[in-house]
Amino acid sequence: MSIIKEIVINMENEIFRGNLLDVGTDNYGIIYNIYKQYNEDSNLEYINGAEEKENIKEGYYDNCILLFSFSNIFFKKNRMNLIQDIYKYLKEGGNVYIWDIDKKIKETFNGKIKILLPGEKVKNISIKDLNVLKDSSIDTTIKLLDPYFEIKDLKSSDGVYYIKGKKKINTNIKEDEKRKEEINESTVSSH
Repeated sequence: MSIIKEIVINMENEIFRGNLLDVGTDNYGIIYNIYKQYNEDSNLEYINGAEEKENIKEGYYDNCILLFSFSNIFFKKNRMNLIQDIYKYLKEGGNVYIWDIDKKIKETFNGKIKILLPGEKVKNISIKDLNVLKDSSIDTTIKLLDPYFEIKDLKSSDGVYYIKGKKKINTNIKEDEKRKEEINESTVSSH
């Protein structure tokens, strides 16, 4: 049985302006509560699964948020594909924000997370990942983001990390394809 970690994330001062894409497997309502605090005329869209992908506009969003959803995607190849899609959906200079668990292969994660929201609201979520074959570490996530996003902010504490990345201009498509092949090879060799 793994020990349950108790973690606090303070999002009271987070402000997301402009059109926002919230990519997630669970809709905790957290991003919505933060977003509605500061935006009246902008657009917030939730995307839950590949079947909703056709509704997403390319080059439209100012920000994209993944709140404890990146680690739910199996295989580095699939995470890389998502990063490439996010790159396409964001406007030039757009930002990606990721909050997720920092778990390497052979590790597990079991945590109760208290998220402090604007207006003195609190949201509690539980996250359990007992898959010892999955790598959702901060190091792996940075490697996946690097071809597409410049890391602007990075924090890690108590087994949870936060990354803010700004969309790079004109990434090299040939390098992307080579990187995809490398990730596919490392995914195959690690299983």
